[in-house]
Amino acid sequence: MRIWLAGMMALAGAGSAAAYTVPPIEPIYGVTVGKEAITVRVASNGCTRKSDLTVAVAKNPPRPMVLIARKHPDTCRSVAAGHAEVVYSFEELGLDAGQPFALANPLVGDPGP
Repeated sequence: MRIWLAGMMALAGAGSAAAYTVPPIEPIYGVTVGKEAITVRVASNGCTRKSDLTVAVAKNPPRPMVLIARKHPDTCRSVAAGHAEVVYSFEELGLDAGQPFALANPLVGDPGP
C-alpha cells in the first residue's frame, strides 16, 4: 500500500503526506482495451473530465498494475448524468502497446436507468 500512496502523491505533486489526502479509488463500470489505448467508463454527473482523475501504474511483476483515482468530485447536475468514458493511451500509462496489465479498481455492474 505504501507504493500506491507514494505513487499517488507523486502524480498529484504533493509535498508531504501530512498535507495530502489520498484520492478515492474510482469504481469502473466498464473497460475496453484496444491496440493503442484503454477506455474506462466511470460514474459522472455530467461534468467528469480526464483531468478529474489520476492514474498510478506499478510496474511490478508478473504484470503492471493500473489504478485510477478521482482527484475532483463531479458535483454538477446535468441531463447528461450517468457515465463518462476516459481514454488512456498505453504511452500515457508508460506501457508498451498491447502489453498485458491488471486493473486494481473495483469493477461494478451498471445498474441501468
